[in-house]
Amino acid sequence: MSSTMHLTRRSFVGLAATAGVAAMAGGLLSACTQQEAERAAKNVVETDFVIVGGGIGGLGAAIRAGETGKRCVVLEKEAALGGDSALSSGTIHAPGTKLQDAQGYGGDTVDAYIDYMRLPDARYEHPGEPLCRAMYAGAVAMVDDLNAQGLGFVPLEDWDPRAHNVEGAGGALVAFVKQQAVEAGAEIRLKTKAEQLVVEDGRVVGVLDAAGTLYRAPAVILATGGFTNNPAMVQQYVPEYADVRVISSAGAEGEGLVMAQEAGAGAVALDAGEHTYFVSTESMTDMSLPPSSAPGIVVNIEGDRFHAEDAHYDTAGKLGMKQPEHRGYYVFDEGVRAEYDLFEDYFAEGIVIGGAPLDELAETIGAPNLPATVAHYNEMMATGVDEDFGRETFLAPLEGPTYYALSIEPCIYYSYGGLDIDECAHVLDESGAPIPGLFACGEVCASSEVREGLLYTSGLSQGYVFGQIAVDAATEEA
Repeated sequence: MSSTMHLTRRSFVGLAATAGVAAMAGGLLSACTQQEAERAAKNVVETDFVIVGGGIGGLGAAIRAGETGKRCVVLEKEAALGGDSALSSGTIHAPGTKLQDAQGYGGDTVDAYIDYMRLPDARYEHPGEPLCRAMYAGAVAMVDDLNAQGLGFVPLEDWDPRAHNVEGAGGALVAFVKQQAVEAGAEIRLKTKAEQLVVEDGRVVGVLDAAGTLYRAPAVILATGGFTNNPAMVQQYVPEYADVRVISSAGAEGEGLVMAQEAGAGAVALDAGEHTYFVSTESMTDMSLPPSSAPGIVVNIEGDRFHAEDAHYDTAGKLGMKQPEHRGYYVFDEGVRAEYDLFEDYFAEGIVIGGAPLDELAETIGAPNLPATVAHYNEMMATGVDEDFGRETFLAPLEGPTYYALSIEPCIYYSYGGLDIDECAHVLDESGAPIPGLFACGEVCASSEVREGLLYTSGLSQGYVFGQIAVDAATEEA
């Protein structure tokens, strides 16, 4: 872990590089003055907030704007709202909610959660964790408020009672907050791509869209998501992920990051990596659950184990990236299938391979070392100790007689690096000073957890909470 007392603020973009990345993001996104914007504009919209991006962050900001009696326009470049939020599992991590109290998990605190999430070998740190403290406290209010207004959550579970899973996952969450935003008076414009920030005397005063509409407002909130679906930006900032499958939304192309940098914004942890997990090579089906929830094993294409199956799913995904062809198999037997019903959905989907003796399965999937791997694994299971990788849960042999496999590969779906913000969601310039009129929330910002030395868990709350904080801060400063 770094010993510095402050996060390093990095500028990865010189003048030439900025133009190059702007082209990668879909156009020249340089900031313009108000006079230039007015000359280029075909029409002008006056509002209190321009919110760029219609995921959980942008919609959360729109809700708060309506609650405070402010007008807002949400600009979403895609044909539908949601982005990565709609594709997510709908999990909101929050310590100390009313749902926890009601279900026997009371007494949780933000301090306890931060202590639990802190990584001893983190690349970045920020003593006091101001962003995470603001985000986790806001996540508690987020869960409590949304639940009180009618959003359903599935019952909490012992293995992680801070994980509040929305009934219907991310799609249901986005539909719920969209309805709230509309009822609060938000104007939502789909298929509307923001292209330039408008800057006057050092202050952001609006946005110009691709169709030539100028949106003038005293505050602009960027909620545009990350850059995972922009191959050129991935290659530039995190090239080790360039050949890994992408499962984020099509709109995660990095324009918000580039637009803000053109206006002088600083960025943090752009080289910190991407969040990963295993998916089916046959579909986009999430495969992070089976390895940590049942006694099967994960092997590479040669049939060799390469990690403890109960490792965190992001750790497992990153280890999978280092394997031949970036893929492998989750192998289980008839006994596991009979005992754990989570596999039946995979059978119904038609993505399970095998149903054969081990030697035949190994031949079918082309993993010659699999029989020896299973034999060695079973020997270790007889002692109750995984001497190879230290697996601690679901320690049981695979005894057949019938064996199955799921073909898996790592994917990337969340950019850790992004804009530098403070706990009031101000976008900071390269010196660490707030850029007047410019705010940001969600994945366009660097992960609060990663930059403060914690394990990443909180994409949804980073969007929603800081979107609402941005509205509160801008309103107070007006």
